[in-house]
Amino acid sequence: MAGQPTVELVVFKLKEGTTREEFLASDEVASAWMKEQPGFLSHELCYATEPDQWFELVRWKSLAEAEAAASAAMSSTSCAPMFALIEMESVMMLHGESLLASPRTAGVEIDG
Repeated sequence: MAGQPTVELVVFKLKEGTTREEFLASDEVASAWMKEQPGFLSHELCYATEPDQWFELVRWKSLAEAEAAASAAMSSTSCAPMFALIEMESVMMLHGESLLASPRTAGVEIDG
């Protein structure tokens, strides 16, 4: 997958007692750091009420750049406050080759 557009999916839970506002503030700082990393394309943070899990979708130019950023994040002072709020045993991270993508539709209202 080297050189291929890569999607990173990270699924996790917050430590008990962590507020949504507290986490979002820490994620804002970590997201700013992420945007500075080589190969970064986009980032989306999502929350699923059931089963009370968060997930992030990050798009990278390549698998090598995604893996390098993930490794660097572990020692980043910008990311440490966010990691401190995450139940690390719950974290699942996947990297996959982007095979098909539709144009961005965030912010567009969909009649249902």
